[in-house]
Amino acid sequence: MAGQLLEATVMVESLRVTELRSLLSVMGKDKRGLKKDLVQRAIELLHNNFHPELFSAIQELYDHRHYTVKANSRRSQVITMQTAVEVATDHPKEFCGPVPKPEVHMIKLPFYQILETIVAPVSLVPTFATLPQTNVITFSLTRRQSAQIKNHQTKAGMMSIQVVLRICYTESIGVEDDQYPPNITVVVNGHPCPVQAHYSSSEKGLEPSQPCRPINLTPFVKQTTMNRVVVFWDNFGKFYSMAIYLVKGFSSADLLTQLQTNGVESVECCRQKVCEKLRSNPENEIATTGLQVSLTCPLAKMRMSTPCRAQTCAHLQCFDAAFYLQMNERKPTWTCPVCHKPALFDTLQIDGLLSSILQCADKDLKEIEYLSNGSWRAVGKEKERSKATDLSSLSHKNSVVRDVVDLTRCSSDSEDGGEARQTEEIVLTHVKNESVLLQRQHSCEDMSDAWQIMYFCSS
Repeated sequence: MAGQLLEATVMVESLRVTELRSLLSVMGKDKRGLKKDLVQRAIELLHNNFHPELFSAIQELYDHRHYTVKANSRRSQVITMQTAVEVATDHPKEFCGPVPKPEVHMIKLPFYQILETIVAPVSLVPTFATLPQTNVITFSLTRRQSAQIKNHQTKAGMMSIQVVLRICYTESIGVEDDQYPPNITVVVNGHPCPVQAHYSSSEKGLEPSQPCRPINLTPFVKQTTMNRVVVFWDNFGKFYSMAIYLVKGFSSADLLTQLQTNGVESVECCRQKVCEKLRSNPENEIATTGLQVSLTCPLAKMRMSTPCRAQTCAHLQCFDAAFYLQMNERKPTWTCPVCHKPALFDTLQIDGLLSSILQCADKDLKEIEYLSNGSWRAVGKEKERSKATDLSSLSHKNSVVRDVVDLTRCSSDSEDGGEARQTEEIVLTHVKNESVLLQRQHSCEDMSDAWQIMYFCSS
């Protein structure tokens, strides 16, 4: 009932003054006033006293208004977009009847496998000059299609076999993504159908800002009788096409299983790719001896479990396949998070080499380095060891230098440059033979003994 009320409201808003007056007269209401007053009066009548006879009267007026050919129609009722429909300049005619089926090719969707085409793509073009537009599709399911839907219904009520409505731009060349027109509403057999359309603002004429999905009609479809789908949308000069398909729905877990079964790149191929990346180039002055790769997914910021990348990507860095598929299940962008180029599902491959490394590497390891011979080494722990070694050696060196400086401070001011140079040589000898000097320093009781040691070394 709510869907029929919505459909009747949209149809009333598109009626002319004479038709509105005729409707109000039949219902015993005042038919005087401007068009906006008549529309408001008719809508109030719908909300206060809606019944099937009233809906049938409105639908009859609407069909007579938009689908009956008149000999002398006004030019404003002709489609205004000249690029889509050629209008004769000498004999303008009102647009009537279906537009020839456009050659539309909709993009393949990984989460929806098309089983059958129920309604082939038809034009969703404006049939009159005002903004609100209405297009109707009718179809019926075969017994086999109904059985498929019923047999694939899960215990939770979810259906893997669905009847979906897809809408895209009407173009003559290329593959089109799903795209809704502005202010779209879908009613199936009198029931409003949920449409996930998100708009960046409330400005008129805007199309949804996020990627559009197929619209699931299954919960409202009658499997034994004729089905009626009404699409309401606003006309802002663009052309669309719509089609109805019987599809099999997949989840991100299903696609991950498919990828793990059919999309794994062997260890040998991955190692060869690494060697080609590190192969020396005569034109480059600096040869690359290693490439560092992170084990953390750039999307999830966690350690990868199933590393993958697209075949079209030139980099070795991977991202986690499970998280990538979950992200595209919520918002299908299919863009590589590393190079930001298209990374469609059909081009994804699991890196067999990095997968084996993840299985045998320590859980704390965050980064590795590929070497020119195809092997690898841990990077994070090497950095920590070298840093610790540098700190310990630096501390030891500073202590040695402090000992040497203390010795040289005892030199008298009367010593000339030669003696200073000799002292520097002794300091170097002291550093090289630290163990000998320390042993003799223990036998010294004062600073004079230290100078004796220095004299002994110089002799």
